[in-house]
Amino acid sequence: MQKLFVLFIYLFSSQLHAQYGGTGIYSVLKQPVSARMAAWGGFCNSYGDRDIALSAINPALLNTSMENRAAMNFNTQVTGVWSGNASFGLPMGKYGTGGIHISFMDYGKFDAYDAGGNYEGEIVANETAVTFGMARELKKGWTAGLNLKYIYSILGPYISSGVAVDAGAAWQSDDSLITAGFTLRNLGFAALNYVRGNAERLPLSAEAGITFKPRHMPFRFNVVAHSLQKPDLTYSQYLESNTIDLTGQAAAAQPAGFGEKVFRHLTFGTELVLGKNFGIMGGYNHQRRKEMGSEIRPGVAGYSWGIHFKVNRFQIAYSSMSLFRGFNTNLFTFSALISDFKRK
Repeated sequence: MQKLFVLFIYLFSSQLHAQYGGTGIYSVLKQPVSARMAAWGGFCNSYGDRDIALSAINPALLNTSMENRAAMNFNTQVTGVWSGNASFGLPMGKYGTGGIHISFMDYGKFDAYDAGGNYEGEIVANETAVTFGMARELKKGWTAGLNLKYIYSILGPYISSGVAVDAGAAWQSDDSLITAGFTLRNLGFAALNYVRGNAERLPLSAEAGITFKPRHMPFRFNVVAHSLQKPDLTYSQYLESNTIDLTGQAAAAQPAGFGEKVFRHLTFGTELVLGKNFGIMGGYNHQRRKEMGSEIRPGVAGYSWGIHFKVNRFQIAYSSMSLFRGFNTNLFTFSALISDFKRK
């Protein structure tokens, strides 16, 4: 497993310099895979617990508590657009723990017209990703994992398919109060391009995260540094557009400083832990707030929240992310251990 992990890092590391945060094809690979991930600002690669869906982000999070556990997630996007995924944990004995994930994103149906404006019927647009992951403990507290993905995308008359891998590592303290993760996500290429001869890149992301729970506090904290392959995530070097001040003079916008550029890489999450099966979560994504919030009235753009609880045999979670003023995207998670439904 160690040799295979190193091999994939070597083969695909040459792509690190060419990928920028927020770019790349296959939007299905960019969606939050669970309510916890969405509630914590859209990133979570260091805390898996029993959430099998999160191993689609960092395969090293796979552990024995996820074996034979099934999960389904549904995400409401803009009107008419849906995304979601289904996951299942596989026991693999001495080889470790495996996971299967199927993700989809449905953009709906559209009317098609030719260059002359003549109606040609309806077209569909959707994307699907199938992922198989595996993780194995290297030594006490340290785990490494790999995900292998196949992606298929159809955008009307344009079709594309690609392959990718995620390489991840995770560490856990002896008391399990601190966990850390590092991931290289979506290392791969498009085997079939939308337009022949026009090669397009996948949404590569290098991420490092840490989750910690103070021993005598009912809180859990999560911090993730994302898109580390690109130091500057600012879309424009200026934080605000040029404006006119009260004296009628033009006020030149100030360029983004070092601190601003660093902060855009970070997401913050917290959870009020009210028991093993109940918690209230909140998060903040600075990059999302700066990109999606308006300059004058940004509202709660970039903030998110969620809740998780257990009902009978099911773990249920709900989260809501504010993308821009007046619009939230919502995610629902349902998971259960299959053995709980077997008759005793």
